[in-house]
Amino acid sequence: MRMLVIDDEEDICDLIAEIASRRGMEVKTISHPEQVQGLVTAFAPEMIMLDLMMPGTDGVELLRMLAETSKTTKICLMSGSDTRVLNSARRLGSAHGLEVIAALEKPITVAALNGLFESIMSAHKPAHDPADLATAINDGSMPIYLQPVVEIATRRVKGAEALIRLTHPARGVLTPDQFLQSVADQGLMQPMTDMVIKESIRHASRWHQAGENMTLSINVTASTLLDLTLPDRIAELCKHHNLPPERLILEVTENEAMRDVTRTMDVLLRMRIRNIGVSIDDFGTGHSSLRELQRMPFSELKVDKGFVSDMATSRDCEVIVNSIIDLGHNLGLKVIAEGVEDARTWNMLASKGCDFGQGYLMGKPMPAEDFDRWLVQWRSQPTI
Repeated sequence: MRMLVIDDEEDICDLIAEIASRRGMEVKTISHPEQVQGLVTAFAPEMIMLDLMMPGTDGVELLRMLAETSKTTKICLMSGSDTRVLNSARRLGSAHGLEVIAALEKPITVAALNGLFESIMSAHKPAHDPADLATAINDGSMPIYLQPVVEIATRRVKGAEALIRLTHPARGVLTPDQFLQSVADQGLMQPMTDMVIKESIRHASRWHQAGENMTLSINVTASTLLDLTLPDRIAELCKHHNLPPERLILEVTENEAMRDVTRTMDVLLRMRIRNIGVSIDDFGTGHSSLRELQRMPFSELKVDKGFVSDMATSRDCEVIVNSIIDLGHNLGLKVIAEGVEDARTWNMLASKGCDFGQGYLMGKPMPAEDFDRWLVQWRSQPTI
């Protein structure tokens, strides 16, 4: 992987370059911002580490320039400014269409750099031989994992979210960030999504036949949302498996829902007419206007886990979560908080009237065959 470090502090550049080089990265450093554009063009970095505070210019200006030249490059921001400035810069980069993967506060530690590079290199490795991906979709090497969703007021299990995994012969079970790009590059996103939908409906049907009143949520991509045949295909699958369509929920991220508002509204509205639920996922991280949110036929709203996981320690995050809960309820939507990892967060959400929670406190994503055992165990617990 080619990495460019942009920082006027040479000791920081040297530290990052040394640690990255040990991991096999090809690193170049720049201490003078005026050199950035030329080196970006010549070196074509796959990742850029960018200091926000630079002499003569600043990281915000450089983000604007990178948005015009390097939208496929991963960006890591660095700054000694306060957290609000760093978070705002991260959101600005995302608004420019850049892939901002991290934001590190200075002074930067060796541990922070090692953690960052470990995750990057793991994701950068080819997840699977491209020739094998099509086979993996059909031979069970892409299993469905389920993560529980629980009603906060009653502890009743609402259902689960279906999450795809890839079983790699050498690297074990991989999460989507480690293989979805390879799937997309091979043009296999549609068949993979179809497989997930079919498997999810099969699991939901099994619950229904057992007398369980639970829902199953499925993530769909922007390209899937543009498929005008999708509502009828899903309705037909539900009919084939004797599954009431209201037991199924499609999750779309805020950004993906707004890429083609008219066509997305067409597909989602036809889903709702067929009693299939529609959830807006990762709410609070995208660029939808309140008008667009009001127009779309969503049935539930999921608060992004980045806000939820920090609400117990960040007043800003607590205020944002509270506002999103109120917004969702005022629009007649059920609200699900993702990223519930401790009892304090659970209790805060309960006090704010949040409808449902999802996170490691209740259960990590688990193989579908383990979900029934988790369900029995959860129902035997008197409290959280």
